[in-house]
Parts: sequence; structure tokens; C-alpha cells
Amino acid sequence: MRDGDQPQGDPEGSGNAPWNESDWSGYLRGNDLEVGRFLSYYHEVRKLPDRLDLSARRMGWENADWAPSEGLVEDAPDDSEPSELPYCIHQHPVYVVSRALGMELAGTFRTFCEKAGHAMTPRQAGDIMHAFCEAQHEMVMAVNATDTGDPALALVHMKRALVAINQAIGLVSAIASDARMSAAEEAETIESVLFDLREVCLRVMADCRWENRGR
Repeated sequence: MRDGDQPQGDPEGSGNAPWNESDWSGYLRGNDLEVGRFLSYYHEVRKLPDRLDLSARRMGWENADWAPSEGLVEDAPDDSEPSELPYCIHQHPVYVVSRALGMELAGTFRTFCEKAGHAMTPRQAGDIMHAFCEAQHEMVMAVNATDTGDPALALVHMKRALVAINQAIGLVSAIASDARMSAAEEAETIESVLFDLREVCLRVMADCRWENRGR
């Protein structure tokens, strides 16, 4: 994601009246629907190797750099929202993807734990969830860094996210085989989602390195 392709926040304001609590509450409800929409597309194509790009295309994003496109605006405007939509990182494709896949990880891992029972220790479960949370946090911070025009900081955050994702992959692989066999479908889904998050990190890191050239 090249910084020049991203809409930039305006710290001084654009001259429009600031949004109030009700405005932002309505907007975040709409953003939750966007996250759910991506996840529904992702579920439909999850068995395909190019599921990330297929889901992105259906969201109306540019596949090359995951930058928001003209089609990112909702098809049916909500009359309860103000007409002037301020830019925030919630609109960023990587934010939507990281949140959606983070929700997928948490829900699937909850089912995995229920099926695995005592075959997995509480310490293992806690370490895995911590790695999931760290990865999502670092990815969101990377999105924030791209919005403020600092690709070097975004690169560092994505590297940290990648460390957390690799740690999670290792922790999941280390779960006892009988626990994994008791929840084989969930184990496969968790590993698949982790590798998709890893792919997103690598794409953003490549764009950050491109942006840093000549600086």
C-alpha cells in the first residue's frame, strides 16, 4: 500500500462540523457490517488458493495494493449518518481484514478448545490467544502508521505482527496430536487463517519497503 494511494486524515479538520458520539456510534455499527461482509465472502471462497484476492475484489478493493477504491462506499447510504464521512483507519482494507480474520481465529479457537477438552492445557490456550491478540494489535498499529505517512514505522509494526503470527503457528502445531485430531477441521481453519494473515503482513511489508526507497 503506497502512501500516496491512501486517503489521509486531516488533523486540522476539513471545515465540516465534527461528528458527535451518535454519529460515530452509527458509523462503527456500519463498519461492523463491513467486517462481517468481508468474512462472509471469505467463507464462501475459503477453499480456494486466492481467497484473499477474491474476497478483496468482491469488497471493491484494488487487489494490487489493498488500497480503498471508489467502490468502497456503501451501496445504500444510511440516512442516519452525516453526508460528509471523515476518513479514519476503520475504512482501511487491512484493518477490515485483520479484524475479520481475528474474529474468525477467536471463534474457531473457542470451538477447538471445547472439542479438545483436557488434551490442551490452559497455559497453551492462553499463549495462543495472546499471540492472536498481539498479531491483530500490531497490524492495526501498522495501518495507523501508513495513515500518518510513516511507512518505516508501519514496516516495524508488520514485522512484529509477523513474529506473533509465526509464534501462533508454532504454538498451534505443538498441540498434542490427540487434541488436534479431536478438532481436525478447526485446527485446519486456524492454520489457514494464520497463513492468510501472514500473507497480508508480507504484502504490506513489501509496499512499505517500496515506499521507503530513496528516503
